[in-house]
Amino acid sequence: MSDLTGLRALVTGASSGIGAAIARDLAARGVHLVLTARRRDALDGVAGEVSAHGVRTDVIPADLGTAAAARVLWLTASATGPIDILVNNAGFGYFRAFSAVERTRDLELVQLNITSLVELSRLFVDAHAGKPSRGYLLNIASIGAYQSVPNMALYAASKAFVRNFTEGLHDELRGTALSATCVCPGGTRTAFHAAAGAGNYSWIANASMMSAESVANASVRAMIGGKRTMIPGLVNKLSCFGVRLVPRAVASWLARRVLGTPMRELPARTVA
Repeated sequence: MSDLTGLRALVTGASSGIGAAIARDLAARGVHLVLTARRRDALDGVAGEVSAHGVRTDVIPADLGTAAAARVLWLTASATGPIDILVNNAGFGYFRAFSAVERTRDLELVQLNITSLVELSRLFVDAHAGKPSRGYLLNIASIGAYQSVPNMALYAASKAFVRNFTEGLHDELRGTALSATCVCPGGTRTAFHAAAGAGNYSWIANASMMSAESVANASVRAMIGGKRTMIPGLVNKLSCFGVRLVPRAVASWLARRVLGTPMRELPARTVA
């Protein structure tokens, strides 16, 4: 495994869940951090945790669901040192019929899950152009990237974009000092589900849930190993392989049964 000691990583969506767990994993490996998310107080909490590892940590609150935020974040983060590792983890989804959600939430989802991720990836790749120093790009997608998912149609489609984009970029970068890795987690025990207004998941969905720490550790190891794509968890691997063996309509029907029905109320998206 490559030694990451002394490198500097920008981690988006680092205030909780997988993003915070990745930040803790990187800090334990001696990586200096730039942490970003919308909630300053939560970011400060994560920064306090990782300080025990003796790494330097910068906190930059930003809402990547808004236009131009990605470039401002990059300029601010890179002004105090190079970014050797970029972790595009920030993202959100909703568990609702497409017709039942206001248009503004859709636009924010596309901005955060796709547009800001592409902007940061572009800035990262451009910053490393022609340089011999090692660089790692880690984009977090979802097992939803492997099929259509009723009631999460836009979220799953956005993650399919992330997967295809990252895999193509990985192949373009082969033979260079940069690598691009896509991680496709399944259900993870984080606040994502409550924020998405998730419903009564089936026993299969609940049984396959992984901890944020295990997903983060597998993600960082895949990144270090220069893997193209990685699916954490045996059940998730089998699920993504299995959908290739059935008609797409059947896979979509199965996804609806596994995820159950949405809750009645969809929590509001707030900056706090």
